[in-house]
Amino acid sequence: MYKVVFTVVEVNDPVSLDGAPTHVSGPCKMYRVGDRMTVVGNPGRLVLEETDSVCLAAFSAILPLTSAMTREVTEPWDYMDKIKYYSCPDSERPVVFKVERFEVEQGEYPTLHGKK
Repeated sequence: MYKVVFTVVEVNDPVSLDGAPTHVSGPCKMYRVGDRMTVVGNPGRLVLEETDSVCLAAFSAILPLTSAMTREVTEPWDYMDKIKYYSCPDSERPVVFKVERFEVEQGEYPTLHGKK
């Protein structure tokens, strides 16, 4: 079983891509550098005790990666367990996450309703 930790390494100020005014006036208000989201098991479970904040846009972007990273990668051509950084989909001020994958013992994290 694997645990995947997404740690914020960069919170960017807005930058226009076409010279027009940005759609926002400041950096992301959900995250600070060092914040994290932790998912364990397959299917993945968000570990609230190890999660600082959850932006639904960022979370929806990492879900496909999370699903792949929490299971055993068996195909030699599969690159999913080699991804090191991921970002949210905000094109003008993306938050960048470092992706780390850790093998954990079965039963180390409680499942639904505290059962191991």
